[in-house]
Amino acid sequence: MKKLDEEVVKKRICAYFDSRRVEKRDQEGNVLLSKGGEVLYDEKPYTVTGLALALGFSDRDALFGIRNKKIKVLIDRALLRIEEYAEEKLFCKDTFHGAKLFLEANYKRWQGEETQEIAGLGVCTQWAE
Repeated sequence: MKKLDEEVVKKRICAYFDSRRVEKRDQEGNVLLSKGGEVLYDEKPYTVTGLALALGFSDRDALFGIRNKKIKVLIDRALLRIEEYAEEKLFCKDTFHGAKLFLEANYKRWQGEETQEIAGLGVCTQWAE
């Protein structure tokens, strides 16, 4: 993005999250409906990299270098929504470990003391032992 525009950023963020919700389909490609006749949806995972791509960045670190306060608030809220999604996955037996790793890798507050101490080395003590 050459120049960030608040409305464009807002639309791209909304479009990114909307794109993660897809209709469930059967083998023939027909949309699946609930017993009540409502369309059933699957939700693709939200990712920090996906958000960066949706905003037109070529680098995910660009999300954290925004100086425009209004745009920074929009991006921070989007990042918080991604964090919430991953945090909810901690309560699912099948997704716990992946969600924990994602949160530790992408959000400093989720890193344990041991991970923070050697983060500069790119090693996590949980798997190093």
